[in-house]
Amino acid sequence: MSTSGHRPGGFKKPAKPHKSWKGKKTKGEINEETRGRAGVRQLVRSAQNAHRAISKDVRRNKLNQLRNSKMAAAIERRRMSNSPILVTLISLGNGARPVEFVNKLEKCDETIVRTSSTSTINFAVPRFKSRIAFSIPKKYEINAVLDSVKVSDVLCILWPINAQITEWDEQLLTMIKANGMPTIINVVPGLGGITQQKKKEDIRKNIESIIIQWSISNSNVFPTDTPTDGVQLIRALIETRKKPLVLQARHSYMLVENVEAHSLQDGKCTLVASGYLRGPEWNANNLVYLPGLGDYQIDRIETARDPHPLRNSEKIHEVKVIAKANENRQSAETEIAPNDMDGEQTWPTQEEIDEADREMRKVPKGTSSYQAAWILDENDDDDDDDDDDEDNYDDDKDDEDGDNMEEENDFETEGELEDNGEKRENEYDQMDMQSEAGETTASEMMEFEDEDINMDEVEKYRRERENAQWPDEIDTPMDIPARIRFQKYRGLKSFRTSTWDPKENLPTDYARIFQFANYKKTKKTVLSKIGILDEDSGDAVISKQYNGVYASVHVINVPIEAIDSFKKSTHMVLFQPLPHEQKMSILNMVLRKHPSCTVPVENNQSLIFYVGFRQFEANALFSSNIPGDKFKMERFAPQHGTFVATVFAPITFNPATVICFRKDDKGRQELMASGSVLDSNPDRIVLKRVVLSGHPYKINKRAVVARYMFFNREDIEWFKPVELFTPSGRRGHIREAVGTHGHMKCKFDQQLSAQDSIMMALYKRVFPKWDYTPYADNLNPSRFVDRSRIESISLVKEDAMEE
Repeated sequence: MSTSGHRPGGFKKPAKPHKSWKGKKTKGEINEETRGRAGVRQLVRSAQNAHRAISKDVRRNKLNQLRNSKMAAAIERRRMSNSPILVTLISLGNGARPVEFVNKLEKCDETIVRTSSTSTINFAVPRFKSRIAFSIPKKYEINAVLDSVKVSDVLCILWPINAQITEWDEQLLTMIKANGMPTIINVVPGLGGITQQKKKEDIRKNIESIIIQWSISNSNVFPTDTPTDGVQLIRALIETRKKPLVLQARHSYMLVENVEAHSLQDGKCTLVASGYLRGPEWNANNLVYLPGLGDYQIDRIETARDPHPLRNSEKIHEVKVIAKANENRQSAETEIAPNDMDGEQTWPTQEEIDEADREMRKVPKGTSSYQAAWILDENDDDDDDDDDDEDNYDDDKDDEDGDNMEEENDFETEGELEDNGEKRENEYDQMDMQSEAGETTASEMMEFEDEDINMDEVEKYRRERENAQWPDEIDTPMDIPARIRFQKYRGLKSFRTSTWDPKENLPTDYARIFQFANYKKTKKTVLSKIGILDEDSGDAVISKQYNGVYASVHVINVPIEAIDSFKKSTHMVLFQPLPHEQKMSILNMVLRKHPSCTVPVENNQSLIFYVGFRQFEANALFSSNIPGDKFKMERFAPQHGTFVATVFAPITFNPATVICFRKDDKGRQELMASGSVLDSNPDRIVLKRVVLSGHPYKINKRAVVARYMFFNREDIEWFKPVELFTPSGRRGHIREAVGTHGHMKCKFDQQLSAQDSIMMALYKRVFPKWDYTPYADNLNPSRFVDRSRIESISLVKEDAMEE
């Protein structure tokens, strides 16, 4: 009986297509029509009357109950969150200035009461019984813009009437989209002042087309030229449906309006940050993240006098403690203190001790056994020196990405190699460069005052081009045996199916980090407890009635030197991490390189990461983003497609946005990549691959004599079990060594051609470096900022000339 399954032949009829043109609606059309509304379904009264459908009156009553419950939930959310609606204003191109826009908006309604703080301009609007807080970050400060958008309810974009935006505006929109967009309101100042209806409609359609190109959900635009337009815009800001970000739905947060320092002692103090409590209920037992410092403990949360009330009240405000930490407060511990004695014990057995005692040594005549134990043989010294040399060579040469990838087809002596190396250096020094003026040498290019030219980056371009042409190829060293040079590497029969123990030969830094037994289960448990009162919390969690109130959060043990920087900051934001999110682990992030970043980004290069609410600087380990349990290390960030960056960083539960920046030679912060968090998995195996290449010296059908891969017989015997391959797809093995100069007989599955190269792939597991540093510096603006300022000035001049 045949064990193979049935396979259809060539006469099998295909399945009939879904004939939607005959009046049969598709699932997509049905979902689009219902839009989430509960349809008329066959509701069953009980199991006994399963065959009977509920009557029309019962169905109508069921829908009314569902509608009323949703309306009650919406009213409850609005009642419980009585904080002002936070609106971030961003002006693009040569549009209206945000401050002037707010001043004009204030005049549209005489009942508006305006107040201000260090971070916001507040409107109390009695007409709509609501409050609005406008946050106006400086457009050229990346930290201020991203922090403001993270905590905003609405993002209001002021578009220019000529629909022309600068390069920096495009960069800014890209970063805001990667960071996460809240509800968006598009405003075009000056649109209502155009009298010609056709011209006005053309401008509106032009701006809406640009908005659609940026995939912004709401493409409608609002004019603000008349008081009526201003009132309609305020109504839209208040009544539009708010779409909170994942960051806002998971974490309690606050836009700080006032900072004070209390209880100064031993270089530390209690930081009192005042602002509106937003997001889920604040918990005094949880930690709070301070930008640029890290996670700190909370002592208590107490109410404060609201500086922006909807109606002025003469009542004396009484300070009330609404949450206080107890014995269940989370620890601020971020890493484990490793114990060197917890590792594997390699104490020798009694047989090994006896064998070592019987070891024969050459000692002077008349030496006692005690003196002989302190005398080392010459061979012992040589072995120790060799081990040190191997480790130094492997660390200095192998872990650097500047491995030599030039393939030598002819045998050369050491003197010839040195001469050729000098020639190659001279060729690189005299490398011709293309410029706008024509062809010039690199030495002449250095005389030009072009800030975008950097010779270090030119060298990176060369190494990236070599790596793309000869991926992972290196030359076998002639001055050191290959079995010593590549002693930390191993061969794999199959990169996909071969096993690799994730707990093997871990670095000492892995003893300092945390790892979940089940990441998905822990994440599900943590997220399920958001907004739910825990029995152990007690008075540490604020009541729902205090959501959105103006309060003061007392953060303890904060360094005094950080207070001045916090007071100067106009957009300081506090977030409460979820449980376990303060602990250090391995963070894996899926990134895609931005098209504006054309400079090669090397592996283990220092980068700046914005992950969720955290900002830090670290050296990332790049690897491929493919399915499987082993992943190949990338020497450079790929220009196209996604890749994974691995760093030592605090745990962050996905999904969370990631924005990656690099620093250029001018100290500027340039956008490099964007993406999201993959997971926190220390068991991710990243393998560095090196490829040794040889030349087919003699070819006899499938039998080949190869040379130049190794230079001594011992290396051939050492790497004999490793499989060989060729660029054309042939597979083979080493059969035996020929002579003592590195020739070897190989056998392949098919005949080779003279143009083929014989290659061997070796792998070694690599790990990221522990260099996590919280980041809060404001670097010089991007190179696009200066260009955008010039473009804005030129656009203003062109508009003035047209008028």
